[in-house]
Amino acid sequence: MPLGVFFSLVIVGSTCLFLYLYNLFWWKPLRLRKKLQHQGINGPVPSFFFGNIPDIKKIRMEMQATKDQQSIGNRVSHDYMSRLFPHIEKWRADYGLVFAFTQGNIVIVCICDFDVAREFCQCKSAEFGRSAYVKKNRGIVLGYDSLVTSKGKSWALQRKVIAPEFFSDKIKGMVDMMVESVVSVLEKWESQMEEAGGVASVRIDEDLKSLSAEMISKACFGSNYVIGNEIFSKMLALQDLLSKQHAFVGLPGVRHIPTKTARDTWRIGKEVDRSILKLMDDDYNADEPSFLQALINNFGRGSSVIVDNCKAMFLAGHETTATAATFALVLLAHHPEWQERVRAEVVEILANQAPNMDKLHKMKLLTMVIYETLRLYSPGPFLTRETSEEMKFGDFAIPKGVNIWLPSSLLHQDPANWGDNAHEFHPERFANGISSACKLPNLFVPFGTGIRTCVGQNFAITELKIVLSLVLSKFIFSLSPEYKHSVTYKLFFEPEHGVQLKMEKI
Repeated sequence: MPLGVFFSLVIVGSTCLFLYLYNLFWWKPLRLRKKLQHQGINGPVPSFFFGNIPDIKKIRMEMQATKDQQSIGNRVSHDYMSRLFPHIEKWRADYGLVFAFTQGNIVIVCICDFDVAREFCQCKSAEFGRSAYVKKNRGIVLGYDSLVTSKGKSWALQRKVIAPEFFSDKIKGMVDMMVESVVSVLEKWESQMEEAGGVASVRIDEDLKSLSAEMISKACFGSNYVIGNEIFSKMLALQDLLSKQHAFVGLPGVRHIPTKTARDTWRIGKEVDRSILKLMDDDYNADEPSFLQALINNFGRGSSVIVDNCKAMFLAGHETTATAATFALVLLAHHPEWQERVRAEVVEILANQAPNMDKLHKMKLLTMVIYETLRLYSPGPFLTRETSEEMKFGDFAIPKGVNIWLPSSLLHQDPANWGDNAHEFHPERFANGISSACKLPNLFVPFGTGIRTCVGQNFAITELKIVLSLVLSKFIFSLSPEYKHSVTYKLFFEPEHGVQLKMEKI
């Protein structure tokens, strides 16, 4: 090839690459931001390539340098969003209830306005689904084409297949299995108390995670739940690895850089895929029906959709119940008057018998505590969606390709909707159900909202009632002196330092 032609190709290639990167990192986000600004949706000025990521880090550092810790000793405060996501509160104050910012090249509109948020929650478009960056950056744990990450026809088909596996009649048949699993954990705690002379400081959060994983594994995989538990331990390792990369979400290509964290993530991800495929082969001819069997019957053995949904069920399916049960016990330990009230109800209804679905339905006080726990400690900070076309919310026309975040954890504690005691543990607000708990009940979204409400919601509530009712009927508990209340975010909220309770058998 003549040297002149070679240099011409290099120049043309370099120019094309420059224009591609310029459009990807600057022009496309800038064009979207201008469309939003023309409608009054303002926000901090982004930088090239990084967007507002440097601003987010700066705000967090300033907050950590000036603000006291979230809690001291046993004092329990529910104001964790201002510590973990201080930029959201700052920009809401600076730019209004609907504002925009950029992470890398991802343009995000954050909605804190009640009227606009209500329209977000009422949207019934199957195309208004998870953001593309969730699939790219979290697909290794949530599946690249699962019920959690898909949209459109793929999502509609998956929901049609999966939803019946969590109908009331199916869950009713799982109650005995759940009770059996909980009893084994309580026996472990009892032995710790006996060894300590009757009263012991028990680390509950890890046991509750393992318990929730076992229940999900049994519900989804039947007799193969032991293999399911092995997969779950690897999924937790993936969750920890991905949480370390959270600050770089939105930077195109960063996830492909072969850092040690990235290499470990890829390796464990492949191990999980192989384990699920093996589980699929083992379960294919199983006599007992299971979630996995239903997927195989509808999508065919070896389908990537099955692998993806098993991942999503493992991670998203367990997290709500494990963390909610943990935080509920913390709140009851911190409010002994409520612990006594709920215990009295549970003891009267159970009458020394094992829980069943009819008894669980009668536990009104316990249900109130569960809802209040989910209000104060939702599984995650935001509901996220991405527009597949221009969409209207209130007076705003959001362009195609914009991510919309609904800060559910902030809205769950907004006094304008929940009253002056919005930051307090006050289960009475749910005495007449969710519909009467606040001014806008459709903004209570611990399990998502609209057509994308979590299919496993009833499974999770049933599991929570069984766990909490059995713990309350067996033990009196309070916060251990070594417990420090602090919330961290690892794809989901969880106690930063674990949870230790001082427990005594009744």
